[in-house]
This record gives sequence, structure tokens and C-alpha cells, in this order.
Amino acid sequence: MNDVSFMELVSRYSADKHLRPKSVSTYSGVVRLFRRYLGYQAYPSMVSREMVIAWRVSIIRTQAKPEGIAESSWNNYARHLKALYSFGIKHELIASVSNPFKEVSVKQPKQPKKSLQPIQIRYAREVLSVCRRFESCYDECSKIHPAWFWQGLMETFFYTGIRLNQLLHIEAGDINLKKRVFRASAVGSKTHTETILPIPDGLYPHLYELIVAAHSAGFKRRDQLFNVNRFSQRHKRTTMDTWQVERFFQSLSELAGYKMSPHRFRHFLGTSLMDSPERNIHLTQNILNHTDIRTTMEYVHPDVEAMRRALNARPPV
Repeated sequence: MNDVSFMELVSRYSADKHLRPKSVSTYSGVVRLFRRYLGYQAYPSMVSREMVIAWRVSIIRTQAKPEGIAESSWNNYARHLKALYSFGIKHELIASVSNPFKEVSVKQPKQPKKSLQPIQIRYAREVLSVCRRFESCYDECSKIHPAWFWQGLMETFFYTGIRLNQLLHIEAGDINLKKRVFRASAVGSKTHTETILPIPDGLYPHLYELIVAAHSAGFKRRDQLFNVNRFSQRHKRTTMDTWQVERFFQSLSELAGYKMSPHRFRHFLGTSLMDSPERNIHLTQNILNHTDIRTTMEYVHPDVEAMRRALNARPPV
């Protein structure tokens, strides 16, 4: 039996599971946090369940320690480390027989998904329209530049609910304006599946504008379509990354006065689809690219008015 280091365990696990770079980074990040607590000389075989519980106590939030991490974050850490240990024990890479991360997750509060209100979306659109008019009238960069590009990106999140990583992998050739569909490739997909999604009427003008601009800029079919660096006087990177999108939403949030993010648009779409009278669970599942329908069902919220009517309808006593 071997006794590999934490980083060697991550390397072996990543190669065996053929993990994507982003997933490797996630596992490595969790391991770094654990090693910081243990001490960098510690090996996986030295860890006991008691040490794991002690780490949990030291970092998870409580009433006395509100600055700690959320329960969901701890469960995420525990899930990743449990997978690493299970792999290491199975393949005799760790001098251990029991997984110290087994059954150490905690119950987490069930809270509604953070979404957006229609009035907030309308105001964000007005903010981007003002930035766009400013750039057009004064031929200067606004705080959000180029406003037309970010306007199209925000509307893509609004109309499709696509995940950020998958949007960044859309290529110029994935858009078919004639058939009004686009391809969301398996690369960048959380579920590792490719999907064909419709281009709704409200999104069409924005994607048309983006495709025309991309053609003028000499884009090839395999070029990253949502790449602000190709259209901006301010951005100088080669490809667009998650940091640039997050920075845009940070600026938009500051101007709008409330938190906005790609995931909140995704939650807004899921809630809207499931709240509509003609809601179709399987259609919503396909649009949001969920592998488990239970995830889609989380967007079904109780109808307070229906509950009120049921309570009022009870016979008097």
C-alpha cells in the first residue's frame, strides 16, 4: 500500500476521472484549505474523523461565529474530500481503511433560490440603455463598455438561463440566425451534455447585432463569440473569462443598486417557467439542462393565495 500526498492524490484522481481543468482547480482549492488547517506536512493517512470534525467546528458559521462559512460550503468541501479519500482507499493509495469524511455533512437551511424581480430587470435594462446612449452621443467609454455588448450578454442570460461557463464556450458558428437556434456545447456544460436551444424573439436582435459585429471583426467559426476583448477599447485580453463577466455584473449591480448575477437570471427564468399556468416540467428541465428533475422541481413555489383560499374555505366550527 502506498501513502501518497494530498496533491498527488488530487493528481491521480483527476487523471483517473479525466476531470476538466475547472474541476481540478476546485478539488485543489479544497485540499489547500484543509492542508492549511492541518499543516502542510500532513498526509491523508494521518487524518482521523475527529480531526475532520474539529476542522468543521473551526470554520463553519454559528451564532457565536457568524463570519464562518455556510453549511452548504462545508457540505461542498466534505463531498469533494470524501470522493478523494474513497478513491485513495479503493486504489490503496492511502494507508487508511475508513473514510474520515463519511457522514460529516450537516443539515443546511432550505432557503429560496436568490432570484430577481421584474422591476429590477427593467431598471438594469434602463441602466445599460443610458450607458449605450452616452457612448453613442459622446463617443466615449461609459462605466460599462461597450454597453451594446454587455446588453446582449445580459439579455442572453435573461432569455436562456444559460450557465456562465457554457456561455463562454459558445463559438461564432454555434449561432444559426436563419433557424433561430444556437448550440450550447458539452464543453463548459455542468452536465457534460450538448443542447440545442431556441433563440426567443426578444433575444434575436441582440444576437443578430453580435453576429454582425463579429463578422466585421473577422471572427472565424471556432472563435469565442462572447468575447468583449474583440469589441472593446478598454479590454485587452485574448479570450473572455469568468472574471470579466463577474466584473461587469459587479458594475451593473453598483449602478442598479442591487445584486445581479448570471445565476440569478437563471433562477428567475426557472421560477417564471414553473409559475406560469401552462408550466411544463420536462420542457423547463430541458431548457435549464437539468439531469435530475428534482432540481427542476425546486423552482415550484407554494401559491400563498391558493393556501389562503384553502384555509378560508374550511367550514366554521
